[in-house]
Amino acid sequence: MKVDPGSDADRLDDDALVAAIGSGDRDALRLLLERWGPRVRAFLQRTLGSTRDAEDLTQETFVRIYGAAARYRPSGRFPAWLFRIAGNLARRELRRRKLIALVLGEPATRPEEIFASLPASGAFDPESPLRDAEIRRAMATALARLPERQRMAVLLRFYEEMPVADIATALGIGTRAAESLLARATRTLRTLLQDLH
Repeated sequence: MKVDPGSDADRLDDDALVAAIGSGDRDALRLLLERWGPRVRAFLQRTLGSTRDAEDLTQETFVRIYGAAARYRPSGRFPAWLFRIAGNLARRELRRRKLIALVLGEPATRPEEIFASLPASGAFDPESPLRDAEIRRAMATALARLPERQRMAVLLRFYEEMPVADIATALGIGTRAAESLLARATRTLRTLLQDLH
């Protein structure tokens, strides 16, 4: 189905637009983005407290919608699907921030504390994007310098939020060995990133 971008398109329901996107219709994607983009962006802004991250993850949300549209099963519950995708991306970003806080020596916090501590307004800080980019580059470099098993343990623990027992199983080692890997990796990352303080 091809969506006519004229006035009739405004009356198409979300499921019909996703079906059209699944057939490769970029006009349908544009219409869905116009319809839902501002709400997704506002949700991500409130969740993350960062305009730039909200913009980036809004785009990523709709890229994922485009990639998954052919497999979407119409149910009239499009908003739940859309915000599940956006929410998963937001949680991934918060896990990344949590890992950065850990390796920079700041106290670890539970995910609900991260949500509660984020500013509602997302006040503009002109140096923040540069600082975030610097931290991301340094983190990628530091992770790449870890021995493979330490790097895998860190990624499984802080990006995938896997329990230590599951990490041990995934790496084929004992639980104490996994704990030791994580401790050594954290010490190494702190050393490598100490110049960011």
